[in-house]
Amino acid sequence: MKIRDLPENTLHRLVIYLGVLESLERKKIEAISSEDLAKKCGVNPAQLRKDLSYVGNLGTKGVGYSVKSLKFSLKKFLGRTEEWNLILGGLSPLGEFLLNCKEIQKEGFYFMAAFDTRGENIGKVINGVSVYNLDQLTYVTKAIRVDMAIITSEDKPEEYFEAFVNQKIKAILNLSAVPMFVEDPGVKIENFYFPMALTKLSFFLKNSF
Repeated sequence: MKIRDLPENTLHRLVIYLGVLESLERKKIEAISSEDLAKKCGVNPAQLRKDLSYVGNLGTKGVGYSVKSLKFSLKKFLGRTEEWNLILGGLSPLGEFLLNCKEIQKEGFYFMAAFDTRGENIGKVINGVSVYNLDQLTYVTKAIRVDMAIITSEDKPEEYFEAFVNQKIKAILNLSAVPMFVEDPGVKIENFYFPMALTKLSFFLKNSF
């Protein structure tokens, strides 16, 4: 399947379905109907079945879905059965937390290097990951395969973004306070900043009474 064939909203929901299925599996639930799964995922059954049709013919009429089988099919479809190499941009407290987060590795994402521009951070090794000067990005990316970059810089996020894009890194997760975008359809950037998510909730609260 080509990326353009899958609507962005459908991709968002497929990720939610996967998270719910992983939770069900941890609870030892083996099968679930499309109605119950849809309810847990916040959609209607017709939408659920339409979204899952992109993945394949996965359910059994009158039985529903095997939680384990559907979870595996979704993980494979979403690229989660593979291992991916990450680099980090900006050694902020959030960046250090991510480098030390074992859950990320359990999910198949491995930090290979980190980058910073402040002299006091260059040369540090955090959880086995070396911190390089951003000027060394070209050298490092020639030595290792880089699949994704994560920006956690608090003061110069645009500098890392520009460097990563120039280095032809195609997948970037931006966790900084500055939303960033790219015109190249061959590059995917995902913007997420915690206070921005809270802003949506503050708007809801302000206008719901």
